Amino acid sequence: MKRFLAVCVAVVFLAGLPVNAQEKTTPLYPLKVGSKWTYKAPGGTVEVKVEKKEMIGAIETYRLETSSQGKVSASENVYVTDEGVFRAAVNGLKPDSAIKFLALPATKGLKWDVRTKVQGQDVEGSYVIKEEDVKVPAGTFAGATLVDGVNFKIASLDTTVKCWYAKDVGLVKMEFKLGGQDAVLELEKYEAGK
Repeated sequence: MKRFLAVCVAVVFLAGLPVNAQEKTTPLYPLKVGSKWTYKAPGGTVEVKVEKKEMIGAIETYRLETSSQGKVSASENVYVTDEGVFRAAVNGLKPDSAIKFLALPATKGLKWDVRTKVQGQDVEGSYVIKEEDVKVPAGTFAGATLVDGVNFKIASLDTTVKCWYAKDVGLVKMEFKLGGQDAVLELEKYEAGK
């Protein structure tokens, strides 16, 4: 399970630095302190919770913590602008430029590239937005937004990542391969923060 979570952390960098997000959010990735997603994952259950707002430089972000068996194993800081949802840090590691992992508006066929470094290691590839129905333990989501990461390399390892987002729920499914390891996370339950 520890190795799986380490791989998840690397993939999290995939799933840019504009101005202060000023509590901006999007229905495809609803960020509110206290929101929690519970996923079925290889080897058990993984929970992701929006713990608090936190400044990364001059940008107000939301700090999300990932836990398994009651222990926090990873954290990330994300923020939303009119251009998309960006990852500013994972486990305190900041990419040279924040990584846009969901473009807004999420228009079918939209493509964008990621080219940055994390601790001197290259992270590069392309995303394309598709639309697809997806069924997970939490239910069936018709017309989910699929963000397909293709031709990615993280520190010279071939990587693919596919993320399905549903309106007013957020990430409902993720499939990824990193080097020789692959995994699928499927939403079991979403609890909106208050």
